[in-house]
Amino acid sequence: MAVASFVVVLGLIIPVISHVEVGLFDPLWHNRATIMMDSSISLQVQPTTLSKSGEWVTVTWEGVSSPSKKDWIGVYSPPANNAYGINATKNAPIKYQYAYYSSTHMNYGKGSIQIRLMNMRQPIILGFFKGGTSSPALQAVSEVVQFSNPNEPLQGHLALTTDPTQMTLVWVTKDAVAPTVLWGTESGKYLQSSMAASGTYSASDMCGSPATDFGYRDPGLIHRATMNNLTPGQTYYYIFGDAYGWSSEYVFKAAPYPGSSNPVTIIAYGDLGCAELDDSYMAQTVVASLNTTKRIKEQLDNIDFVLQIGDISYALGYSSMWDVYFDQLEPIATRVPYMVGIGNHERNYPNTMPGYYNNSGSGGECGIPHELRFPMPTPALDEPWYGFDYGSAHFVIMSTEHQFTQGTPQYSYLENHLKYVDRKVTPWLIFGGHRPMYIASKDTGYPDGHNSVAYALRTSLEPLLKEYKVDLALWAHIHAYQRTCAVYQETCVDGGIPHVVIGMAGRSLANCLPSSLPSWLVYYDHKSYGYSRITVNPSTLVFEYIHSDDNVVYDSLVLQK
Repeated sequence: MAVASFVVVLGLIIPVISHVEVGLFDPLWHNRATIMMDSSISLQVQPTTLSKSGEWVTVTWEGVSSPSKKDWIGVYSPPANNAYGINATKNAPIKYQYAYYSSTHMNYGKGSIQIRLMNMRQPIILGFFKGGTSSPALQAVSEVVQFSNPNEPLQGHLALTTDPTQMTLVWVTKDAVAPTVLWGTESGKYLQSSMAASGTYSASDMCGSPATDFGYRDPGLIHRATMNNLTPGQTYYYIFGDAYGWSSEYVFKAAPYPGSSNPVTIIAYGDLGCAELDDSYMAQTVVASLNTTKRIKEQLDNIDFVLQIGDISYALGYSSMWDVYFDQLEPIATRVPYMVGIGNHERNYPNTMPGYYNNSGSGGECGIPHELRFPMPTPALDEPWYGFDYGSAHFVIMSTEHQFTQGTPQYSYLENHLKYVDRKVTPWLIFGGHRPMYIASKDTGYPDGHNSVAYALRTSLEPLLKEYKVDLALWAHIHAYQRTCAVYQETCVDGGIPHVVIGMAGRSLANCLPSSLPSWLVYYDHKSYGYSRITVNPSTLVFEYIHSDDNVVYDSLVLQK
């Protein structure tokens, strides 16, 4: 099929898992990989044909001499075009597990583990390695595992537009004939339809390693369709797919009219990441994210949308991690809209943008997967700032990764946008971005240390936020929770703005507190993972900080009009 041209090249109870967050391979480790096939080792997987994404297989092996805790089983897809089916110097594994997870491995050189496999649109092969991850040596390979339908529609997620009578849907397949979303107001009766535009990205669309080489795998066709003529506040049922196959039925509620007096509840956080349910390691394993998304799924009947302010999947150039992220997110994002802001780990890479931070935080992705997978109502590609109404609140999301000083496109957009928010319709104005404007931190590095960025944001944008009476500012980036008083120019004042840092959703927690705490800091917590919940009606805004482990509110703020 023809691919739409909307991509451009830019310059359950979750088990307790003991793993720490680790990186899988760096280029040096790939270069050290060798092939040392051992015919005495047998590696098998059953079943070899799977009907749905997320099914489990049993992996067994035997014949390993001198078993070691460094022995591991890697999952690769697609199989390499060589005699072994795995090219460990060229392709990173999707994930891996250590053989000693099986209680018999160390004593007998044989064992068995369970692995959950996602449908990533291509066949899968497993390899047994010795030598650990620093000097991996391929010793045996398994049979190839196939999914009966590589075009299974997956990774569905909703997004708001600036029009409450619309809802955007994104999903992924391998191929397509006429990708379509069908919807209606009754279960099983879909009277409306909308065909999707489809696109993809290649390694050459991105900026650098690992996104352009060993971390890349085909992301499939990414489909984007808009459901139109919705009745604000109405519940809709929908399916998506085409002749290759259709999704299960999902349900969502259309956005309310701007100015609606009904209460609105959102979940907000940053720095989530993702992890596997089978205790496997990936390029970036963020185990704590599982508990956060579990808590959100428990309250889907009572929330209206989710906002993640940057550092989304932590794919960092490993394409398969976007599949893992959306697999974890799909139960949430098919039910309520999932809105995002861009962070350093989505966009930054040296010499690719006129910004402040010349580092490789995106792993060479340079915002390409982020913008194609998350169609926010932005002005243009690589201008990831936007605003939208939802009930009695207006939300404005900026990019702290792009220039924001006076005279830049982003500053002009933010100034004009804030100026024209109708506070009679949406009395609450909530502003958000990834790197914080206020942060109690000992990091003074330049130009992208915490305090350097905060100072730049305050210098350029704090007067705008004060002038247009922003009620609450949301930030992330630092993996902790902090809340300020109503502050302006580093002083607690009447008419100031409360700022909250909510980067504690999943990524490893960080204590960056200075020896002397600033007077504007009201509450901080660098020891607990969690999320925030914001409830607004025309007269009251309630902000709550909640721990993911016990789901208890530990800090709150109430604002009144």
